[in-house]
Amino acid sequence: MTNVAYITNVSPIDRLGAIRAQIADLKKIEDAILAEVKDLGVGEYDGADYRATVSEVAERKSLDVKAAEEKLIELGVDGRWFSRNQKITKGYTTVRVTARKS
Repeated sequence: MTNVAYITNVSPIDRLGAIRAQIADLKKIEDAILAEVKDLGVGEYDGADYRATVSEVAERKSLDVKAAEEKLIELGVDGRWFSRNQKITKGYTTVRVTARKS
């Protein structure tokens, strides 16, 4: 496929499509490299130009506000109801990449 994204006499529809295809290809590459960096484990890692920080974000729980509002309208709510209706946000690994300072 010809790179039509920067050719001005090509339809903007085709240019947009070309850009989105490039972004999709780059996203696949990014995901593969990101997996490699995550596999290094928690810590800070330096490249020639960038530094990556790998962190684990712990799982957390929160109360489902809509369910709580509905239930609070009713009478006789006890503490067991709240523990059964907690939302769980799964933990995940995050990577932050910044330019290294010379």
